[in-house]
Amino acid sequence: MQDEKNLREDAKQLLRVAYERQVAGGGRVTQVDLGAGAEERGLSPTSPRLGVLVDYMEVMGWVEVDLFARGTVSANARRITGRGMEVVREASVTRPED
Repeated sequence: MQDEKNLREDAKQLLRVAYERQVAGGGRVTQVDLGAGAEERGLSPTSPRLGVLVDYMEVMGWVEVDLFARGTVSANARRITGRGMEVVREASVTRPED
């Protein structure tokens, strides 16, 4: 159970970082590059942990594959869903000190 809680928290923080990075860069706010967010959190864009976090976010309905972005951005680019935006807002409110 603790592992699931850690996975959820890690995924929330990764989504928040990727979203904030996208907004700061002036990009489309419905698309997030989770690989770039992972690098900022100290994860390699090719790490198995990132794959697990992305899978978790997809299963939870926070992100979905962005078919229009395919081939133009990183393999970890996803479209953020309405539920994902709720999670970003929640993570921003409960955000631990960086």
